[in-house]
Amino acid sequence: MQLPLILKGFNVFADGLNKYGVLMDIKRPKIAYKTEDYTPGGGLGEMTVIHGIEKLEIELTSKGYDAELFKSMSHQISGNLLRYQGALHKEDETGTGELVGEARGRIIEADPGEDKAGEGGEHKFKYALTYWKETLDGETIAEIDILNNKFIIGGRDVRAGIRKALGLI
Repeated sequence: MQLPLILKGFNVFADGLNKYGVLMDIKRPKIAYKTEDYTPGGGLGEMTVIHGIEKLEIELTSKGYDAELFKSMSHQISGNLLRYQGALHKEDETGTGELVGEARGRIIEADPGEDKAGEGGEHKFKYALTYWKETLDGETIAEIDILNNKFIIGGRDVRAGIRKALGLI
């Protein structure tokens, strides 16, 4: 039987600030293709054509009021740098894997949530990304660079041919 890699802990560095102990939650980017349904004339059935990807977003949740992240809101499209690191472990192995993510973008939403007496509250931040890369034990799993039209997944740059045809390589 195969056992899953379980996240045993994580840390986030936001613009170089160590957020260990404050960050409660991170929602990593969802990768979804932008598609169009197409039925060729005289064709048997419908096909799905891929045109690119949907917007990449990361969401962070801090315990309490996070003035550091709030003050870091940038108007530059790649004005914020995030790095997250997680410890992954399989229960039938002795070693610990390292999941590392790097992201660039800007905060597009800061939600201080609801204040209640006697409760610490939460501060949520949503980033729209222009760059995202995730590695597992040093091996690149995915890298997406919107500004440079790169999409590398499993070691294959699926946009290289398009960049070449456009004279960008």
